Amino acid sequence: MHGGQGYICPIDHPAYLAAEKGFEKAFGKKPLAVRRGGSIPIIFTFEEILGIKTILMGFGLESDAIHSPNENFSLDILRKGIEAVTEFYLEYSKN
Repeated sequence: MHGGQGYICPIDHPAYLAAEKGFEKAFGKKPLAVRRGGSIPIIFTFEEILGIKTILMGFGLESDAIHSPNENFSLDILRKGIEAVTEFYLEYSKN
């Protein structure tokens, strides 16, 4: 009920492509681009005011049961997520 605008990052954007490579290196598979997300209304505002794209790198799984009483997050996924973000920065710094 916040009224925030939706946000879509183009999958041909250099930062997106760097994130994609980061995921592939960390998880061993190329990620599938899907339109999903939660409500982070400030992301649209970043683009509108700052003129920059934002890259959202999600690591949660459906089985994590986010916001439920039995919410969980695998330490293995956490470690791979850290690796993916590190690889993203290394790849994006080449641009």
